[in-house]
Amino acid sequence: MPEWEKEPALTVLEWPVGSLLGRMRRRDRDALLRLGVPVSFPARQVMLRQGDRGEHALLLLSGYVKVFVGTRQGREVLVAVRGPGDLLGEMAVLEDRHRCANTVAGTLVAARLVGGAELREFLGRNAEACLSVARTVSERLRSAEKSRVDFVATPAPTRVAQVLIETAQRFGRRTPAGWDLGVPLTRAEVASLAGTALSTVEKAFHAMQNEGLLRLRYRRIVVRDLTELRRFGENPY
Repeated sequence: MPEWEKEPALTVLEWPVGSLLGRMRRRDRDALLRLGVPVSFPARQVMLRQGDRGEHALLLLSGYVKVFVGTRQGREVLVAVRGPGDLLGEMAVLEDRHRCANTVAGTLVAARLVGGAELREFLGRNAEACLSVARTVSERLRSAEKSRVDFVATPAPTRVAQVLIETAQRFGRRTPAGWDLGVPLTRAEVASLAGTALSTVEKAFHAMQNEGLLRLRYRRIVVRDLTELRRFGENPY
């Protein structure tokens, strides 16, 4: 296997900027990392189940998680990807409600399982950490609102390009071949994140490959040039 296709080693000193741990002060981050107990999940295992009571949260240390919402028609729609430094399931814990989504391990995942009472007690006595969690939740809500607006106002091929760019910026890593997204995504999952049909993603990917913007492997996507992909998104065909 080429070096650029291998999974990156975990380094807890470099939490992604957009993650909860990445935005916290070191003192608060270290305190949060001491909560709970270590757990791991193999790829494709359900970690949190839609409809279950929110009795605990999961703090991701390594690996990537896919967030699906089950519909009344029996479909599962991929709505988000989470990675190292993110907190999962905290809304159900804080609101004492049932979970509104399924989270599934996209790769081998290491995390800390934090009981609901322990998390609430920690946030209750740590105002800065509580504010960091609130900012993270607010950012997710803004992102969801933007996605709804884009669905109405932005062409589908442009949304496909945006999904690749945002994923690369959040989770990707630079390799000799370009920006590896870091997250194993199928074309159907990209379509779900972009809110479009699979056929649209396949057409967009074909155009991107013809322009030399993408390198595709099984569930691996490498963006050769983010700047050129942005330009493609502005004028896709």
